[in-house]
Parts: sequence; structure tokens; C-alpha cells
Amino acid sequence: MFQEKLSELRPYVTGIRFVKDLPVVDVLLLENWDMFETESITYKPSNNNNNYYMVFPKNSEDSIDNVLEHVEYVIDFNIEKENKLSLLKAKIEELKFLFSDKPLKELERLKFVIESIDEPTLKDIKTDVNKKVHNGIELPPTNSNGKLVEDEKEGV
Repeated sequence: MFQEKLSELRPYVTGIRFVKDLPVVDVLLLENWDMFETESITYKPSNNNNNYYMVFPKNSEDSIDNVLEHVEYVIDFNIEKENKLSLLKAKIEELKFLFSDKPLKELERLKFVIESIDEPTLKDIKTDVNKKVHNGIELPPTNSNGKLVEDEKEGV
């Protein structure tokens, strides 16, 4: 089971060792990938390589399993982020083609239909409650029922 876990985490996990009774997992991430800590797991970046991290528990009582689970989450998070970026770029290209080909009157009626995704709610958007901007995008005003204020005025 341990070997299977290590095989899944290759090529990102480059080593496992113990330093002062702490399990340390050496991780080499791709360029522009994020590394982060949790309440129980932290990391130290390398002085020589910006993509190399030593990941270890904050408490010596925590196991290597917790560290590996965190590393797996970091890897999965970054892979998903890359896949989302690729998908976004593909959709932008589709829109560019659409906008170059269709007249303005047709484009004004353009609507997006999202299949097999539940209706998003405000709880799905992780943001600071005091901010009206999320990841550089201004959020439209909504009422407590999740409907856009503009839509309710128009009777939608």
C-alpha cells in the first residue's frame, strides 16, 4: 500500500526521510505550481531550487501518512488548476471564433447553458464578504435567494 502511494505521487515526490523524528517528504513541483500549508502540515522551500519543498508535520506526533496525504492534495490541486486553465483557453478560442463569425444581433442573445452542474450559489464562491471582487472579477449583486438583482427587476 505504501509503495502504491509513492508510485502515484511520482515524479513529484523525490524522497522521504526523517529529521529529528519528523517525517520529511521532498517534493519537486512544476513551475508556477502552488505549495501551501494546513493547520498540521507545513513546508520549507529550498534555497537553491524554487520548485523544491520539504514538507513535514508541525507536530512530531503526526504520521508520514498525513504528510503524504497533504502532498497528494497539493499535487491534485495544481493539476486541476492547470486543467482548468487549459479548458479556459480552449473556450476562449471557441468564443473568438464565434465572435468573428456571427453578427452582433445574434451575439447579444448568446446564453451559456451549463450541463450536469448544480445551480451555483453564493456559498460556492469563496471570497471575502467585504469585497465585491473575486479573483479580479467584479461579482454582480444578488439577493439572498441567489438571483441577480437585475434579473428580478426584469421579471426573470
